[in-house]
Amino acid sequence: MEILTKLEELILLSVWRLKENAYGTTIYNYITEVTGKKLSLGGVYFPLDRLAKKGYLTAYIGEATPERKGLSKRYYTLTESGVQALGEIKRINEIMWAGFPEIAMSMP
Repeated sequence: MEILTKLEELILLSVWRLKENAYGTTIYNYITEVTGKKLSLGGVYFPLDRLAKKGYLTAYIGEATPERKGLSKRYYTLTESGVQALGEIKRINEIMWAGFPEIAMSMP
């Protein structure tokens, strides 16, 4: 299994966190809120498509809504492969962070 980029990890975690409300804009807003970093909306959509092609996400089209002038939203859900990829990156992060002194976390 290949290692996820940090943005891919954040996207998969956002999809998991947002559950049935995971679509491009909500994923973008959640990542921006949590990280405090402004991304371009395209900076989220391209990795979403890539993650779906890799089999980590499935995408489905929701119903058209009046507030979107009849356009549909593309929703995302995690696949079993996506869950496994997140588990692997969590395992790797725990190994890499193991023993890092707490005092270092408070340094400027």
